[in-house]
Amino acid sequence: MKAKIIAIANHKGGVGKTASVASIGAVLASRGKKVLMVDLDTQANLTRHFMENIPPRIIYHAIREQLNLPIYPIRENLDIVPSGLDMAGIDLELQMMFNRERVLKGLLDPFSSIYDYILLDCPPALGLVTINALTAANKLIVPMKADLMSNYGLSMMDQFCVKMQVLNPGIHIDYIFFNIYEKGQTMTEAIETDVRSKYGDRVLSTVIRKNNDVSKAAFDFTDIVSFNPDANGAKDFQALVTELDSKL
Repeated sequence: MKAKIIAIANHKGGVGKTASVASIGAVLASRGKKVLMVDLDTQANLTRHFMENIPPRIIYHAIREQLNLPIYPIRENLDIVPSGLDMAGIDLELQMMFNRERVLKGLLDPFSSIYDYILLDCPPALGLVTINALTAANKLIVPMKADLMSNYGLSMMDQFCVKMQVLNPGIHIDYIFFNIYEKGQTMTEAIETDVRSKYGDRVLSTVIRKNNDVSKAAFDFTDIVSFNPDANGAKDFQALVTELDSKL
């Protein structure tokens, strides 16, 4: 059976996308699923969640050479393809490549029968790296905050997916979830109501409450579930994965 390749993306930064990839990956791995996380962001925050030092070979080298995906084990069932500062120039290099939108897909294809899930942590930009991710993916999940700018980012992702149909027919926003959620604020409730009315059951019922332990976990080079399984964030991500698993 081929892996579910899930792009986790939002044009808006600061929505907790990377922490979500780390947490979802960790929960899936703890439940016996074999998971590969791919860090596609120049900031390499996902990499720094799990690795104290960035290794010499990262996703940049594999894309540039179009071979030898660098996979590093984190723990049982959980592996990562790291990123680093070199990724800052990859869009320019991709522009000169043949079939440039499908380079990542070519790198991932040999591993699609090895993993149950491949999670793609996309940069907060709609450039060639994100195009590569959405070409390779068979699912797209958008985390968002319940604020106006995140709502704009969601709309831009929706419009972008329409343009992506040429490269990956059928790609669309499969699921949306609210992250860094603060209940009781007027704007929060208004945005949530608007998004749920517009996207219906594509919006997951589970929300990830704002939780400082999520940030603290990164300083310990780990995920919230491993850092503090009793934290609200850990409990919320456990519930989110249960809901996602039932839908996927």
